[in-house]
Amino acid sequence: MLLQFIHPQSDLSTVGTFCASIEVMLMLYTVIPMRLFMVVGMGVVYSILYEVFTIMHHEEMQKVPFIVGKILLHLCIHLIGIHIFIMAQIRRRSTFWKIGQSAMARQDLEIEKQIKEQMIHSLMPASVAQEVMKTRDDKSENKDKQDEENNMGMNDDGRVKKRNSKGKQVKGEIIFRSFTMNKMENVSILFADIVGFTKMSSNKTAEHLVGLLNDLFGRFDVLCAKSGCEKISTLGDCYYCVAGCPESRPDHAKCCVEMGLGMIKAIQQFDIDNKESVDMRVGVHTGTVLCGIVGTRRFKFDVWSNDVTLANTMESTGEPGTVHISEASYEFLKDLYEVKEGPICQDNRTHKVLIEHYDTETSKFAVRHKEDQKVMNTYFIIGRKGPAPEADQTPSPGATPEITEEVAAGVTEIQGDQPTESDSLVKDVHNKPERPGANGVSPAALLGRRHSSGFYAASELSLDKMVDGKERENIDPSTIPINEAWKKYRALRETTDQQIIRCLKERIKDQEFFYRPPINRFTLRYNNNDLEENYRYHYLQDSSNVPNTISSPKYHALLETIVSFIVFTVLSTCCFMIFDRGTPWIILFIISLILEILILIHTITDIRCPERKMTLCSKFSNLISGWVFRNILGAVLASVPVAAVYSNASCEVFSDVFFHDRFFCYCIVVALLHFINFTMLSSWMKSVIAALAGIVLLVLLSVDICPSVDNTSNGIDSVSVANMTNANLTQYNITQPLDLIFSGEHIVRYEIILDMVLLLLLIFFLNREFEVSYRLSYHGDFQAAQDKQTMQQNKEQADWLLHNIIPQHVSDVVKKTSKYSKNHKDVGVIFACIVNFNEFYDESYKGGREYLRVLNELVSDYECLLDEFRFRDVEKIKTISSTFMAASGLNEVSRMENKHPYAHLFALMDFAIELQNVIERFNESIFNFSFILNIGYNFGEVTAGVIGTTKLLYDIWGDTVNISSRMYSTGIEGRIQVPQSAAELLKDFFEFEYRGVIAVKGKGDMHTYLLVKKKEVPSWE
Repeated sequence: MLLQFIHPQSDLSTVGTFCASIEVMLMLYTVIPMRLFMVVGMGVVYSILYEVFTIMHHEEMQKVPFIVGKILLHLCIHLIGIHIFIMAQIRRRSTFWKIGQSAMARQDLEIEKQIKEQMIHSLMPASVAQEVMKTRDDKSENKDKQDEENNMGMNDDGRVKKRNSKGKQVKGEIIFRSFTMNKMENVSILFADIVGFTKMSSNKTAEHLVGLLNDLFGRFDVLCAKSGCEKISTLGDCYYCVAGCPESRPDHAKCCVEMGLGMIKAIQQFDIDNKESVDMRVGVHTGTVLCGIVGTRRFKFDVWSNDVTLANTMESTGEPGTVHISEASYEFLKDLYEVKEGPICQDNRTHKVLIEHYDTETSKFAVRHKEDQKVMNTYFIIGRKGPAPEADQTPSPGATPEITEEVAAGVTEIQGDQPTESDSLVKDVHNKPERPGANGVSPAALLGRRHSSGFYAASELSLDKMVDGKERENIDPSTIPINEAWKKYRALRETTDQQIIRCLKERIKDQEFFYRPPINRFTLRYNNNDLEENYRYHYLQDSSNVPNTISSPKYHALLETIVSFIVFTVLSTCCFMIFDRGTPWIILFIISLILEILILIHTITDIRCPERKMTLCSKFSNLISGWVFRNILGAVLASVPVAAVYSNASCEVFSDVFFHDRFFCYCIVVALLHFINFTMLSSWMKSVIAALAGIVLLVLLSVDICPSVDNTSNGIDSVSVANMTNANLTQYNITQPLDLIFSGEHIVRYEIILDMVLLLLLIFFLNREFEVSYRLSYHGDFQAAQDKQTMQQNKEQADWLLHNIIPQHVSDVVKKTSKYSKNHKDVGVIFACIVNFNEFYDESYKGGREYLRVLNELVSDYECLLDEFRFRDVEKIKTISSTFMAASGLNEVSRMENKHPYAHLFALMDFAIELQNVIERFNESIFNFSFILNIGYNFGEVTAGVIGTTKLLYDIWGDTVNISSRMYSTGIEGRIQVPQSAAELLKDFFEFEYRGVIAVKGKGDMHTYLLVKKKEVPSWE
């Protein structure tokens, strides 16, 4: 553009060159990738040089008003350019940041999903977990819906509900809690008990004992996963698992036997490694089980049936170092193993018959079960029968391809020279590249800092396949210890920022996120209608929680309004300086100024006092923020500068010989640039209005709207001539043609038309790109918010599952120390057992499922008591069949907040009394049957810890626990029995009666007491 000034006879007009110069500067600010100071420097130098050359070649431009006006117009151009440059950079960086947030949220989501999967595997199989999690989600949705209805004051039928009104239950309707229980046949159950555990634990510290248990049970966990079994739980030093449940498999009995043989070899290696002398007693039985979950908290996947009890009998009547199997299991194994006969055992799988029993004490009839007594043969595994036949080659649930091949290979003799399958399993355990941690708990980093930073993991990379930076193939995720998996997660989070960017680039390259945004190429609408609707109604909201930056929509709107106000002010100043002050212009200026000020106040109050504004004028705020009204208002605001210039159009301006017509075109061109402002508005709307404004100028140039004016001296009207000085008259000789571009015949109009078309195309292109950029930024923000919400849901589910394994106060410690084992003094422990539940239980009706539903209701009623504030120190430990175990005083922080040092022990006894009340109320709802609850209570020192690798377990051990268990097993029906030490401690608040001396296994004779009642004295709280 500057080169045309070198040629003295250039035919380019000043309007054409000015328009082209604006296009050059606009491209300089928007297209050329340079830093802001370089762009501004080059733009300012270009503006100065252009105006200097223009003034030198056109004497009409040397007047002060023209110089000042052109300076203001150039300042306006650079202001718009700087605004475009800054906002483009902000949007670009904001989009990158938001997409990065989305990518990091997706990484967190992957981690949370895998944590949840590990937690689920610690509690239950995946197939059961889906049903349980669905039940929990339904409860949350129902609760949210109920809260919404309560807030709205509406009933289900749509009628207005009275305040504090309670829902009325339909008469005769029985409402049960959700219940997950399935019947499985041909399931083998294994029970294994550590022989010599009491002796081993007698001289061990808490940390050492928990470490040994975790080491041993960790070996068993790996064996369980590799042998195709499903671990159920550990009960003290007892370990039990099943095969063929919850997914059936034909070789279930073989899996359990191989598991038992592997456990025996594993504990032998454990003795060598730790210089101990313990052994395993293993029992296996095959039958039918009910598998599922009982209770609502601290629950675990478990199995119930008479066959489960019989498997426990196989273990208790077995011999150390052997696998004791029942006659039912032998039928599946007789072709595979050599056996010897074992002892005759009582068979509890009897046929029960309902009879009517008369109770002489109550003088009432009750329903009782009468059952026949049977016995069964048992066997001990001593070896295999020659080469084992090939097992089923079809991979079965829980078994990896590696194990399937080992099973197919077969073995000869358990005690022979040839390696057995159990040898292979044990070898896999001993040759693990990394031994699990002492407590089987993950490091604290993932649980404690999982939202402190997020890193994207490429979808091709599975965390379960990465160990020490190397990929492992064909590994069952369930065999990876939780602490090992979480260590990998922590290592992933310590990735550098450069690795994040590299992963983000890979993701962008794969999904073409920037190159193919999810919008329609023509209309620029989102392809997703829901997202489009969300954008239109919530585009002023920022879900990134960063409100104090220019990238925030409200600050963005404020900045654009300020730019609009400045552009309008500059153009108005130029119009006042150059053109006459006509009435239309004055009226439009006042209206436009008021509108600009009101919009400016509106955007400022949106930031400074949004709550107060919504309170005082909520309807107005909602109206002006609506998509349609806001676009209409934005169109008016964007059109104000060009309307202000057009309001000065007159024949006087068009026929003025002082280049006022040129300056009019300059102002129109600058006013058109204002249409690239307001990037949150529709680009089509702004471009169409800009095109109409440009077309108006082209029409004015092509049509002679002032016929009294011709292009000769004779055509100069009286007004123009009267305003001319003698010098002007000399300069504009009447014999010379006048250079009026609005004459309709001036050749320069073709040049201006071409420049105007190019300018409008550039405006259209920039408007489109800005809207695409803004929509892309919004989409990234929206996607990140969705990913974070999904990640938060997975985190809450993982925490919910975690707290069903580990109490919250323990998990808080685990987050900091990545392990937990601790001795606690003065801890209260109770065992509450329904001693006649087996009499109530009958498998002839639906396999016993409905009887377990009753147990689920009862246990859930127990657990509801734990929500009461007075029982804040009481926590459930676990449920063992129909026995409920709880303890108090394990949370030392909560204990310290109590006024009385033994308040937690008093609360536990009060809790035991409430359990009896629950049973009493429950019995009233059962027809002709009364549950009998025996409760054993004791207090003292216990060892608490978290054990397990692939499946975590929080438990407590010690003489205190053992004595509490003996208190209920030797107690009197329906009573709470305590040892002498407990009775003396609790006597200030509870009344006891002396029962006498009873024999307690492992402790000899003990003086015991029975609770009479709670004393009517002031509370201990």
